[in-house]
Amino acid sequence: MTSQNFFSSRAVRSGAAALIVGFAVVLSGCNSGDSPGPGATSSPVAAETPTASATPTPTPTPSAVYKPADAFGPAQNVPVPVLPEVAKTETKEGAEAFTKYWFSVLSYAYETGDTVALSKLSKAECIFCQGLVDDIEAAWAEGKWISGGQIDIPVATAKPSTNGSMQVILQVLQKELVIRNQDGSPYQDKTPATNAGSVAMVKFSEAGWVVDDLGLIR
Repeated sequence: MTSQNFFSSRAVRSGAAALIVGFAVVLSGCNSGDSPGPGATSSPVAAETPTASATPTPTPTPSAVYKPADAFGPAQNVPVPVLPEVAKTETKEGAEAFTKYWFSVLSYAYETGDTVALSKLSKAECIFCQGLVDDIEAAWAEGKWISGGQIDIPVATAKPSTNGSMQVILQVLQKELVIRNQDGSPYQDKTPATNAGSVAMVKFSEAGWVVDDLGLIR
């Protein structure tokens, strides 16, 4: 399968593009309370002993609230994707769950600029994958950030392929994406939302599934 970059050639150089895919085939620390507790009762033997304070009861910290990026700043408290248990199994269902998880990690990278997990889940030989990593890092360089670009995978269907790999066909939905300068202004024209098809080649090893290759369905 021929790998292709999701980014246009111009966007690859500027680091300013989204996951653009042509959908040719419809695939259907807690804050502790500092107030001391009630004083300990003085004993007749140690009347001069300073009053002991009870251990303060920690004040629960409200759960961090997710705030998507906008023109005023990057996204905040973006939920970290969690690998489903089934995605740890060498099964058809495992391949499908893992590939959907991989795209959730890609979506996380768009929102945060953090590409560490994305790189670990992709083979170095996957040119398409590395292109995504490079462009996301470029889009976040020099104080820029990405607003939008979140990805959803409503459909993922796996079937065995050669060399023990699984071929996973996906429908990829991505929201409109804007790369912003330090002052919040658009770095370049926004990238429209997309509804596209993609195919991933994934392979299972002792460390779990990894993306071998990635491409578009034309």
